[in-house]
Amino acid sequence: MKRIVLTSVLLPVALSACDSRPAPSASAPAGTPASQPASAPAPASAWGGSESCKRCHEEAYAEWKTSHHANALRDIVPDLDHPAFSPRREIRHGTQTSYADMRDGRLVLTTMGPDGRQQEFEPIGVIGVDPLWQYLIPFPGDRLQVTELAFDPAKKEWFDVYGDEDRQHWEWGHWTQRGMNWNDMCAVCHTTKFQKGYRASDDGYASTYLEKGVGCEQCHGPMQAHNDWQDEHPDQPGDPTIPEFDRDRYIETCAGCHARRGTLTGNFVPGEKFLDHYDPVIPDLSDIFYPDGQVRDEDFEYVAFSLSLMYAWGVRCTDCHYYHGGKVATTENKLCLRCHEKGIATKRPIDEVEHSRHPSDKPGFKCVDCHMPQTVYMARHWRRDHGMTIPDPMLNKEHGIPDACMRCHEKEGLDWNIKYVQEWYGDRMDRPTQRRARLQARLKAGDLSAAPDLLAMLREEKNPNWRAVNLKFLDAVLQSPDPSPMQQAVAIEFVGRLGDESPLVQAVVIDALEPLGQSVTQLLAPMLASPSRLVRIKAAWALRRQIDLTSPPGRELTAFIENRCDQPMGAYQQARLLMDTGRSAQAAPWFERALKWDSRLAPARHEYATLLQQQGRSFDAVKVLHDGTRIEPNNPYYPYWLGLLYSEMGEDLAARDSLRAAVQRDASQARFWYNLSLAEHKTGGTQEALDAIARAEQLSPRDPSYPYTRATIQMQTNQPDLARQALNRCLEIDPQYRPALEMLQAMANR
Repeated sequence: MKRIVLTSVLLPVALSACDSRPAPSASAPAGTPASQPASAPAPASAWGGSESCKRCHEEAYAEWKTSHHANALRDIVPDLDHPAFSPRREIRHGTQTSYADMRDGRLVLTTMGPDGRQQEFEPIGVIGVDPLWQYLIPFPGDRLQVTELAFDPAKKEWFDVYGDEDRQHWEWGHWTQRGMNWNDMCAVCHTTKFQKGYRASDDGYASTYLEKGVGCEQCHGPMQAHNDWQDEHPDQPGDPTIPEFDRDRYIETCAGCHARRGTLTGNFVPGEKFLDHYDPVIPDLSDIFYPDGQVRDEDFEYVAFSLSLMYAWGVRCTDCHYYHGGKVATTENKLCLRCHEKGIATKRPIDEVEHSRHPSDKPGFKCVDCHMPQTVYMARHWRRDHGMTIPDPMLNKEHGIPDACMRCHEKEGLDWNIKYVQEWYGDRMDRPTQRRARLQARLKAGDLSAAPDLLAMLREEKNPNWRAVNLKFLDAVLQSPDPSPMQQAVAIEFVGRLGDESPLVQAVVIDALEPLGQSVTQLLAPMLASPSRLVRIKAAWALRRQIDLTSPPGRELTAFIENRCDQPMGAYQQARLLMDTGRSAQAAPWFERALKWDSRLAPARHEYATLLQQQGRSFDAVKVLHDGTRIEPNNPYYPYWLGLLYSEMGEDLAARDSLRAAVQRDASQARFWYNLSLAEHKTGGTQEALDAIARAEQLSPRDPSYPYTRATIQMQTNQPDLARQALNRCLEIDPQYRPALEMLQAMANR
């Protein structure tokens, strides 16, 4: 019978990490390569500053100067900020009461500090323009923290950007912790030419920037050479120093700050490729986006827009937004009707009155009301979804995907909305985007029978970003414990997509194949030479056990890791790198650092417990997992991992009780029931063991190991006829399943 083993769970690791140097409490690992920048930033002398642009570009400069970009970061301005603090303001948020007031001309916020006690803090700067200002508070290590308390300049009131969440001081997302650290989380999009300058040695920063706010060169690139040439050749055309950006290069510059993404280098310069510096978060099986691509969490604009038909037809940011002010050219329908009034590509011409079915003076008449619905973030900031999706209350009814109709007509109910949509648009609602959303929603809900149809849609999909999303959802089939012909077909499709023209598709495939380990090494090795940095780094991480870290892809990987070393996921990935490259003894400090920074980082807690067990420190491993159970009492994986660990330690009753707790918290995991079956049998509960393995078989009917386990228990309890039936079931699933064939042969020889 299979033994319960504390093994690593195959969890995808986000591209966020830390440098290959150890934490201060560990000695430097032997053979650690010197860090190499992934792409060298332009020298300071290459930048001229926004003020140098004014003399020749007065109109553009004036438009930019009052924009949100220009004022994304500012110093304290008495005329603006003093009224927010005087007279004294009481701010109630969650279970807390904080205060904003002035003392001797100083601004003071009194609120919960990093130790959980109220403290006084003095702001030194502000980020944001409208509809909210957040204040910057200096902390030790030259770090700045962004307050959760924000001021609404229109309503003249304070509020908590987390609404009713009531975050506590020990949480990663509390304003005093790393989730709200300005140096890493905010600064690059609120300054020009930002360099984070993190110091792993003392966990501090030496951050620098050229100017506050998003200046001219943050979008146009370093321009001192242009200034010099103009000085030498006044009023002459043909300046060779001006970079030639096409429309895609400009949108990739916008994407760096208008996408939810991980950072690869920290050295993006306008004109370079987005995917050479960023790893975008796209719709997948998580709750970050809705299955149809609508934004759910704080996902910003770019990814949803890149999935839209507008993007596929060549529309870019500056078709609707002014270059230098950023504002929309107009909020009227004529902005959209420039193209749609006469029809665009395969789409029919649109008459705004006939199409909208709403009075011109009511919500619902404007194109954006229905196709770019708004969601509020940070409690006050309404943002439009740039996916240009079609409102579909039927998807809302079937899968909980929100639609613009219900946002306005919630009181009338879904069926009322569906009735009118069907009357107005009829069969036109039966469209590929609706079918795709349904299939992806089903896969997200665990219905793998949707895979064949989504696989067929993937093969016809022209938008490479949607191909990447399709693969994200089909990964549910690839990672399923149940082998099947469809899983084989999906695996073949994934491997074939390594040759897709899109680097994003290739990156998604590498993420999906990475947990398969040695079996995909030869397939992934050529990706180390990809022209895309994102693909090279993904491949280097997947092949970290084999590659030379001093090779070009190895240096890119370690440089990428260094760029994320100030976050808990970074420390965790550094620990993984050390473990997987034969330096397990140096991994522990990084696991400890990750858990200190984010006590809810379950993968790090599990891997750390595994490491401690391997080092013979089983009781320390138990404590690490028990701490996780205390912090997240509803997480089913902690009692599951504890059950495996207790079994390794020979604590059979404790193992059984922990595994019982795991299935009580989540009864949908076949592996939980399988290991519980082994534990029940080991402690004398034969019927309980058979009941548990029956649940595993029910949940995962295509896994032959489960009826084989049942047969093993039945043989050991003198039930050979029932055992033979179970073995025959194994062979129905897999006629070549060797353990069943061998047991049947042994039974025949008795």
